[in-house]
Amino acid sequence: MASLPDDYQHTWGDFAYDAVYAGAIGGSIVALFFLALDTLLGRPLFTPSLMGTVLFQGATASEVTRVSLDMVGLYSLVHISSFGILGCLVAFAVRETELHSKNPFGVMLGLFAFFEWGFFITTLVAMPGVMAVLGIARVALANLLAAGGIALFLTKQHDPQTWKLVKDVLHLA
Repeated sequence: MASLPDDYQHTWGDFAYDAVYAGAIGGSIVALFFLALDTLLGRPLFTPSLMGTVLFQGATASEVTRVSLDMVGLYSLVHISSFGILGCLVAFAVRETELHSKNPFGVMLGLFAFFEWGFFITTLVAMPGVMAVLGIARVALANLLAAGGIALFLTKQHDPQTWKLVKDVLHLA
């Protein structure tokens, strides 16, 4: 991230914009990743149904075999809320990192690790067995893709010079 001038002002509007978009981008990437994966495996919407059934009905993850649209809807509310909160935390962390950190990349990498472990622990406690059914590698890949999407968005918003480099490397218009 670029160094900011001493008189840098980050308004509530800027914060809200970053929070909403970071949460929406991250949540959408995870949802689309699992929708595509579930569809390729011949069971569209299985992942949110599984997570909703375990979370709201207390079912054992390994016994969930069918898709329940009620559970998909309920879990979608949890998913949207969770990524909304995550978006706020990330927007706050980016602001503080820009203002105070000499090593923004290290701070953001540490935050990703913190959020990832937080997700794994929360899932293990609130939805036992889900991680075993879904697979740690799949969940980690979905979260890594989401983090990458959020990072690209925030880079574009906060550091035009780095964004130009990213575009050049990826050969984007």
